Formats: sequence, C-alpha cells, structure tokens
Amino acid sequence: MDAYVERAARDMAAARDELLAALSEVGAEDWRRYVPYGSRTLHGLFAHLASADHAWALAAQGLLKGEAEDARALTPEAARAAREDAARRNAQRTPAELLDEMQRRRRLLMSLYELLEPRHLALRLPAYGERHNSVRERIWLGYHDRAHAADVRRALRLRWHPMRASFLPEVVPVVASLAPDRVLYVAWSVDPVLWERASGVPGWSNRQLLAHIAVGDWVLQTHLRHLIEEGAPAAWPDIDAGNAARIAERALTPCAALLEEYLSMRHETLRLLAQLTPEHVAQPIALAWLPEPEGHTVLEYLQGFHWHDTMHAEQLRPAMKYLR
Repeated sequence: MDAYVERAARDMAAARDELLAALSEVGAEDWRRYVPYGSRTLHGLFAHLASADHAWALAAQGLLKGEAEDARALTPEAARAAREDAARRNAQRTPAELLDEMQRRRRLLMSLYELLEPRHLALRLPAYGERHNSVRERIWLGYHDRAHAADVRRALRLRWHPMRASFLPEVVPVVASLAPDRVLYVAWSVDPVLWERASGVPGWSNRQLLAHIAVGDWVLQTHLRHLIEEGAPAAWPDIDAGNAARIAERALTPCAALLEEYLSMRHETLRLLAQLTPEHVAQPIALAWLPEPEGHTVLEYLQGFHWHDTMHAEQLRPAMKYLR
C-alpha cells in the first residue's frame, strides 16, 4: 500500500474504533431513539453507516479501471442514490446484521485501497462534485465515522423528538443550502494538533474560527425573531463586538462541543425559518456588504446566507489532515 494511502487508512481505523465504541453503548431499547438535531433514529443511522462505504468502493473500482474521467464514473447524484438505495435495503436488518454489513464493506474498501498507487491520488472523483474531489483528499474518510460517533453519543445523552415543519416554497432552497454537511466534513477532518494554530482569519486560531462558525447564525436569528414578533427585521447589531464576545465565551469549549452547538444553532435557525410568511420574506432589509446596500428583501438575505458557512469552511480547510 502506498505510504500516503496507508496514513489515511490508519486514520480511518482509529475513527472506526471510536465509532464502534459509541455503538457498543447502544442498548436494545435505544435503537428507536432519534438523533439530535434531525429526524433519523439510531437504527436509521446504523443502516446508513452499514452502507456508507458503498459509493466510495464503486468510485475506487472506477479509478482502478481507468474510468475516473469517464462518463460512466459516478456523479454526485448517482453516488447519493447508491447510498440511499443501500440504506433502504438495510432498513429492516437487525443491529447485528448491520454491524456485519458495515464491517464487510469496510474490508472490501480497504482491499481496494491497497491497490491504489500514487498516480491515482491526483485523479478526480466526480461523485464529490466540481471542487475538492481529488482522491488524495477524499480517501481520508475517518471524518465520517467520527461525525456519526458524535451523533450516537448525542442520541444516548439527549431525548429528542424531530421537528415537524414545512417551509414556504421560496424558502425550501434556502433550507437545503444550510445543510451542515460541508462544515462537518471539514471540521471533523482537521488535524487535532492544528486547532490552536493560526487560521485563515487574521487574529483567530482554527478553534476560534470553529467557535465563530458554531454560533454564526446569531445575527440571522436576531432578524428572524424580530420579523416573527414585530413584522420587520431588527436593527443591525454590532457584529464585530458580538462575534468577539461569543468567541471569548467559548475560550475553553472543546471542539466536539462547538460542533454540537453548531448543529443546535442551525436547528433553531430552521425552526425560525418555518415560521416565516410571504409578508416576512418580502420585507426590505439593507445589506451593508453589497455595493448597493438598499433595495433588497429578507428573501435575498436568506438566499445568500449560505456563503457564511462556505467562506469559513474554506478558511478552515488548510488545517485538514490530508494536507499534512
């Protein structure tokens, strides 16, 4: 096995041990518990985990056949469909069967890893979209087990009931754009020794940047609450002072706790978005960061908010393990 691939494989093995330790704490009566802050049960999560290596194994097979740039290679939509189909097939299996399936797929994937050569590492994986899709980055899959181990621990610690909500048609794309996957992928992939090092934001360490991401919805939530209660956006707060205070308050907060707070904050944002009416989203709001701040609506503000996650995830990316 190539030395670089071997390092990624070791990281995956350590992450798998963490996941298995979390799953070993799940009792027979716990599988119906919901995972905060979503709508999946622990059993549904396990069904996902059991099939999670499926799409990557298909992509790896394509690489080895020289199909990485071929139209037959997996697209993001095909990869997602493959994962969902596999998860559906697993939905009726017992936890013991799911564990066997999860371990079997991992052995298959690692056997494919052993065949990867340096020439494969720079190839694209179309299954991951247009950016950040090189084999060199994407073979570091330990983030996935770590993120879901945290899900399992959270589900066992908290009693959760999923939110039943509907959104205005024009807000539905906003909700989709606020999915936390991008941030979780980067954050759970950060090399732990780099959390206290300088980030891409002057004056902030990587951990301080994560603290900001964790509570980055606070200004948006301020506007949403004021809209719901008063019918208009709030006055813009002192954002710099507010950010600084929130980061200082989390000076000793572990990174795993910051990621949990991020998920909690994002869930609250969705809860507020579900309460918006057509009148709310049509309200005018000044967007000071644009060349022409006036003449915009709340809906335009919501449609552009996803840039916050995107920008800060990119600033955190240089600390990801694969770059080391």
